[in-house]
Amino acid sequence: MGQPRQKTVAVVGTGLTGLVTAHLLHQDVQQRYAVKVLERKEECSLSAESIALPVSKDGATKSEWADVPMRAFAGGFYRNLVRLYDYLGVQYHSQQFVFSFSRLTSTASVPYMAHASNFHALPPVPHNVDFFAWLLEALYAIFFNIWFTLCVYYLSPVEHSSTRPAERFGDYLQRGFLPQYYVSHYLLPLMSSVCTCSHQELLDFPASDVLQYKRRTHGQPHYVVDSGVRTVQDRLSRGLDISFGVSLSRVLPKSDGVEVHYTNAAGITSVESFDLVVLAISPDVVAAVFEPLKDKMERIPTTVVDTVAHNDTKTLPILSSGERPEQRQSIHFRSSKDGTEAIHEQSLSSFIVTTNPLTPIDSSSVLKSATFTRVLRSPESRRIVNDIFAEDSANQDGTDEKSTRLWRNGDDGIYLAGGWCWDGMVLLEGCVVSAMRVASDLDVAIPWM
Repeated sequence: MGQPRQKTVAVVGTGLTGLVTAHLLHQDVQQRYAVKVLERKEECSLSAESIALPVSKDGATKSEWADVPMRAFAGGFYRNLVRLYDYLGVQYHSQQFVFSFSRLTSTASVPYMAHASNFHALPPVPHNVDFFAWLLEALYAIFFNIWFTLCVYYLSPVEHSSTRPAERFGDYLQRGFLPQYYVSHYLLPLMSSVCTCSHQELLDFPASDVLQYKRRTHGQPHYVVDSGVRTVQDRLSRGLDISFGVSLSRVLPKSDGVEVHYTNAAGITSVESFDLVVLAISPDVVAAVFEPLKDKMERIPTTVVDTVAHNDTKTLPILSSGERPEQRQSIHFRSSKDGTEAIHEQSLSSFIVTTNPLTPIDSSSVLKSATFTRVLRSPESRRIVNDIFAEDSANQDGTDEKSTRLWRNGDDGIYLAGGWCWDGMVLLEGCVVSAMRVASDLDVAIPWM
């Protein structure tokens, strides 16, 4: 007997999810899948905005990739991401940070507080801030940080049922009696920067998302990849058949496979049939190309995130007069009533990455700017996602939909994948977990498990 025919698989998207999925299927030891990757951009999107910078180290100057946006990760939460990096042989190291907090309403946005990650060092007293006022502020922040930590471990969020939705993070904070000042000056700036969203969008998250993240990262070190995620991208994409400049217009299930309608880089419209299709893209794009999920995907909130790589040091707050910036790596949170800009200051160069800028940046100092879609979470979107990925056919929201069969992941030969395709914060860990789920469903071994 001859070899069985390989199943053709289209993987749409070259973020971390798409590349991990394609890599796993391509590396299948039984070689059952012929994988083709489709990407809208002219290069892989995972590291498309990264910048090569000259960095001086040990007396020598070499070029290193700097991630845009920032790709630091914390221990505890990113277990599968770490296993993936170890499997790929990607080097990463522990990175200590100094976090500073300031308000746009303050004079020259002077920080009112700074602290070292995991308290690895005494934080600097912000420049031109009265020491005793700073000490009172520090004691206040420490007290309510302990209070919030106790809530995280001992005050469980209300889960959804047939009579009520899951508890919002904002409602949870009120139930835990967290004071508004602590929430607006510390908790929201920090967590909204992790999620790259506005304060209100974070308050609308399911409380369980934020609490799970805080439990798993509490006291854990932060890490960064030595040479940026460009290294991860290069190793995952090695040997893959990738078509760039492909604009997807429609995904249509057929009795003998799945039709993918797209326009290629030359502007030519094509229709190609595959046995399986993996949509490793955001839900707003899924809604536009896959009709059966249009209604559900449009109910999953998204937002637009702006990141700017620049060297405008005038945007940086002054932490202390005697401080040498090269001795630290800092992240500055500068907040308004509605949102927070996060300014990541590199330690070995004048390179700065500002996410969701609130203050002007000198245009002549801009090295690169990028805009990307961030998938948000809400109790409703959590229920929708959990319904799609549920292993049984029961309707998770308790409503009577017996007459309508719910679409499940993998139906019609179509799989959804992405950082938003799991029950948790939309971060890199979800990307890896989602890709692993697709591989497991297709009986492909995961080498780092």
